[in-house]
Amino acid sequence: MKVIDNIIIDSINEKSRQIFTEGDIVIFFNKDNLIKKLTNNWWWTRNASCYRKMKDVERMMRKKNINFNYYSYDKLNTLDNKFKFNDNNKPKFNELYFKLKDYNPDKVRYYTYNNYIRINEDYKYDYIVNLFTKFGLEFMSWSYCHLKDNKSKKSKKANLGLKGNNIEISIDKEVEIENSTKMLGSKEFTNIGSIDFFNSCDRRVFWYTYCAKNINEVVKEILKDSDYYFYEYYQNCNDLQAKLKIILKGAIKIKYTFEKDDSSRIAINKMVKISNKYGSLGFKMNNEVVNNHSYNKKYSIKFYKTEELEKTTLENIIWNKNLQTENINMENVNKRYTDLSINDVGELRKQNNKLQKLIDLKTKTLRKSYGVENI
Repeated sequence: MKVIDNIIIDSINEKSRQIFTEGDIVIFFNKDNLIKKLTNNWWWTRNASCYRKMKDVERMMRKKNINFNYYSYDKLNTLDNKFKFNDNNKPKFNELYFKLKDYNPDKVRYYTYNNYIRINEDYKYDYIVNLFTKFGLEFMSWSYCHLKDNKSKKSKKANLGLKGNNIEISIDKEVEIENSTKMLGSKEFTNIGSIDFFNSCDRRVFWYTYCAKNINEVVKEILKDSDYYFYEYYQNCNDLQAKLKIILKGAIKIKYTFEKDDSSRIAINKMVKISNKYGSLGFKMNNEVVNNHSYNKKYSIKFYKTEELEKTTLENIIWNKNLQTENINMENVNKRYTDLSINDVGELRKQNNKLQKLIDLKTKTLRKSYGVENI
């Protein structure tokens, strides 16, 4: 019996000595608790069975790319401060964490499932806004849309816990529904011009003499000083690269859908099964009610027309000497701006006259409502 006990203890201790690696999905088990549950048996056959079950659990977690760690409470305190778990310095035992892939070298963030889905989605939105505003972003609206199979999953909570593990999951019942889209919000953005767009767009204009710059190099330059948005995120996001190339070809309206992350859902389901079967041995995931909505988040994105963007960009060049490089012909810049803006002053004066008449009318009406004579 002691031989099997020693094999179990040595195996757990060896795993415990390993340095934490930045897996995409991680979980921490209490080393002392595992040893107690796996070796606290009178019969050697029972211990041998526990050892086989431990190896089965490890195999199943590896198959789903779950990085498992056997730590003591003291060992949790030795983790590098760059690792954050639900924005805390120390993780909790039996929590399944998912890595936020923002490629921040100085701060590696992990979150439990519901937090991960929300924060990952928020980061994508913030990243797109930060990048697309450099290329003439005018308007964004977003909505949740059901999947195209005309089915939604109607969920009800059920307790499937065995032996007191109490793992709460959602049981899915497919029901036919109509496709539906629910508008959630929108945001407008000011036209700030975009030298980056004209540096890299397919349509070249005559007020500069250089060829289009490589868009990847332009994006890298935009993000080089950021400590929150990283070029590696863009580099590993093929759909974002594809959308930006469409914009550079002159598109002013695009659709962008953020699809749900299936790998995280698969990992959650696997840990639920492990918890219900092997939870009594210490291999369990803490209770988390997982949202199970069958939708993707859909963005409608609009960009300023090229002439509108060009006009503001030219204004920036005229007023900012740092943008007046040797490759930009200022004579052509001034001529092009004049051509684009020749009628603007007249139109603005007309609008100003209308506003002034409205102000005068409002002022007179207010004075009359106060009983002021001789208006």
